[in-house]
Amino acid sequence: MILDNRADVQPTILLAIGIALVGLPAGGILMDSFWDSSIPPAVSSIYNWILVGGLVGFVLFVENKPLASIGLSRPDRRDVLVGVGLFVLGMISLILAAQIVGRLGIGTGPVENGSGETSGLWPLLAVLFVGITAGITEEIVYRGYALERIEGVANSTWVAGIVTATVFVLIHFGTHGIAGMLIISPVAVLLTVAYVWRRNLFVPILAHVLVNSFWDLIEFVAIVLGSV
Repeated sequence: MILDNRADVQPTILLAIGIALVGLPAGGILMDSFWDSSIPPAVSSIYNWILVGGLVGFVLFVENKPLASIGLSRPDRRDVLVGVGLFVLGMISLILAAQIVGRLGIGTGPVENGSGETSGLWPLLAVLFVGITAGITEEIVYRGYALERIEGVANSTWVAGIVTATVFVLIHFGTHGIAGMLIISPVAVLLTVAYVWRRNLFVPILAHVLVNSFWDLIEFVAIVLGSV
C-alpha cells in the first residue's frame, strides 16, 4: 500500500509502525524484568494477542481503514495452495540452513519452535497454542501492519520487505541465539516474498503455523517416546 501523498504520513502512523516493529521484543524484555524466572510462554502469547488487538483497533478506528489494508482478507484456493507450498519450502530451507550452520561450527540450536521452549515438558495442546499464536500474531504484526505501512511511508516495497524481515529475524535471538537467527533468515525471506506476491496474510500465516506446529509435534513425540 503506497500512500498517495506524503501529507498522509501522520505521526500516529509512525508511532504505530514503531510499536509494530519493537512491540513484541520490548514487551518480552519488560515482562522479564518483573518476572522472577523465565516468562511462561502462555503469558507471552497472551501479550502477543493484546498487541495485535491494539494494532487491529488502530487500523479500524484511528486510520479508518479496512483490515484488507494490512492483508487480512478472505483467501482463495490459490492462496491455500501457495501457503502449503510455502510450508514445504520453509521446511526444506530450515533443514538445509541448519546443516550449513552446523557445518560452520556455529551450532544448530533450536531450528524453529513456536513456543520458544526446548524442554518439551508442556502438554501438547499448550505447546501448539503457543506455536499457533506466534505464527498468527507475528505475521499480522510484521508482514501485515509493519510491511504495509512502511511501504506507504517509504514508497518502497524493497525497504519495507528488508526492514520487516530483518526485525523478524532479530526478535528470535532471545530464544534461538545467533545460530537460530541464521537458520530462520531464509524462511523470513520466503514469508516476505510470498506476502508481497499474494498480498494476503493467510499465505504466510498458514505456512508459519504449519512450520511451528510440525516442529512442536516432533518435539512432543520425541519426548513421549524418550520417556517410555
